[in-house]
Amino acid sequence: MRSAAANHRPASRPSAALRLIITFLVFANVLVAGYLFFRVGLDSPTADTVPVAVREVPSIAGPNTTASMRLATFGDPPPPEPRMVIPSTEAEPEAKQLAVDVAYALTNYEASDDHPERLTALLGQDVDQPALLRAPLTHPGYWSRGEVIYPQMGGLRNDRASVMVVIRQTVGSGSVDAFSVVRTLDVRLVRGGTGWEFDFLSSAGGEFDGLVDLSTAHAVASDPRIVMPDSARLDILAGRISPSLLEVMAQLADQTSYEVVALATGHPHYVFETDRVSHHTMGEAVDINRIGDRLVIDDRDPDSATRGVVDWLFDHPEVSQVGSPWDLDGPTSKRSFTDSVHQDHIHLSVG
Repeated sequence: MRSAAANHRPASRPSAALRLIITFLVFANVLVAGYLFFRVGLDSPTADTVPVAVREVPSIAGPNTTASMRLATFGDPPPPEPRMVIPSTEAEPEAKQLAVDVAYALTNYEASDDHPERLTALLGQDVDQPALLRAPLTHPGYWSRGEVIYPQMGGLRNDRASVMVVIRQTVGSGSVDAFSVVRTLDVRLVRGGTGWEFDFLSSAGGEFDGLVDLSTAHAVASDPRIVMPDSARLDILAGRISPSLLEVMAQLADQTSYEVVALATGHPHYVFETDRVSHHTMGEAVDINRIGDRLVIDDRDPDSATRGVVDWLFDHPEVSQVGSPWDLDGPTSKRSFTDSVHQDHIHLSVG
């Protein structure tokens, strides 16, 4: 019987040619890793550059896609997108048109523009220029292009209005890579003698400049069935949103795809023109402006898909309030309600 030691044979050594190939592959991998490390360093934000995302973020295809922070390279600045014209069938079309025009003006400019002079010419001498100049919409020395995606009413009372404008802003300089970010702006208006007038910008949808890699944020907070602004994704990643609300949102996505305008950021802090803190501010509410491929404002028939979603939410045990084009439980209860503001979206809250 042969011993175990006798049965053990040393492994044969690779040939000189094979060893050469292995050495080459290891060296090549080191070079690739070094190059990637160097490129990440170049792409990281610095105090002297406009921050950009370093990877393209997967998103739902379509003209109203809001889940995007992407890179693009332009030889020259692209022409501005056409100004959105609000149809007369929309909720408060005159207020929405002014808010859209303000958002469009704030996000379309050239690298050579003098921003204080530009804002004065656009909005008048009495606007709060320092606040607008500090807003993350303004990047001196860079061109900007804004594309309005959808304006939703945020409040309407006492001759004052809030319009939440979802807008995609692309910023670049010369032929360098440009970045694109989607924000929800809370544009405040006041009714004057000749109609609606711009009052102030209450929110620019949050700061994005502190994120080195927003694509990672999308990967964590993104559900491909839910279209939402980056403002809302950042709310989720910052831990501002109730787990109960996120669970209801995920369950709703099992029923249908849908589009979000706002969670916390971008929505009025208080219930409009009151001293009550909004459920949105507390991370317990979401506004939905599209069910499937239909805007809520265009899908208000009694047998519509939007009405089916409202019925489903009303029956959900975690849902505490549903605002929509319908009042399902009558004026004595506030669990379901409707008014002039909630014709173009579904307001869903928990807690």
